[in-house]
Amino acid sequence: MNVESYAAIAPSDTLFIHGNLASNTWWEPSIEIWKKLAQPGFEGRFLLGEWRGCGKSPAPASAEDLAPSQLADDYIKELRARGVTKTSVVAHSTGGLIALYAMLKAPELFDRAVLLDPVGASGVQFEKASLDAFTQMSRDKAYCATVMGATIHGNDPASPLFKRIVDDAFGVAKENWHGVPAALRNIDISADLAKIQHPILVLHGQHDVILPVTPSEELAKGLPNGQFKLLKDQGHSANVENPPLFVELVNDFLFNRK
Repeated sequence: MNVESYAAIAPSDTLFIHGNLASNTWWEPSIEIWKKLAQPGFEGRFLLGEWRGCGKSPAPASAEDLAPSQLADDYIKELRARGVTKTSVVAHSTGGLIALYAMLKAPELFDRAVLLDPVGASGVQFEKASLDAFTQMSRDKAYCATVMGATIHGNDPASPLFKRIVDDAFGVAKENWHGVPAALRNIDISADLAKIQHPILVLHGQHDVILPVTPSEELAKGLPNGQFKLLKDQGHSANVENPPLFVELVNDFLFNRK
């Protein structure tokens, strides 16, 4: 797993898990803000890990290796290899489901979590049109850019950041294009949510056209210590759309505990 580490950037360790067809690039606008907010005495690390087939991480051996439970195991293994004994989690989209699996599998490793526009506990049932779109995206970079742009409310298609986001999306391993949608079918951990005792804040953008808000609301209700917040005037990706707001919400929940 390719991991980018930022030392002494926060009061405590935090793991970041990106979404489908994404990479660590999605966290960069927020990381720049956190760097400016870092204070003397901070000992926490930010660990940004790219899952199989994304960013600079190697391709999966097969599409089956992209199951959220398997990807959760990868993150758990990485944390233990780095000597992390307790960390918070910030996860986006499909990364949110991976984070839930990780907290189920190794609850002792985690403190609390912020899930941004996450895939819900029941996964996603992609229609044929959506699967056809993934195929076209894998072959046509311009079309890939159009679809990725839809994930960012108010996107500027000419921005250097967005161009890198498109490069990373178009460059995922061939197994990821249909392996991830397949892995998100036939999943339902709704009955297991009661086992996750960690405090979890579920954020969801008002104008998210990728994932509906209802599964996020239901997810927060199913978690013993879950909270839900609708982000007005935001889309699927507040971490890119409005980094100051995103950082403020994460800081308040993870670090500035009342």
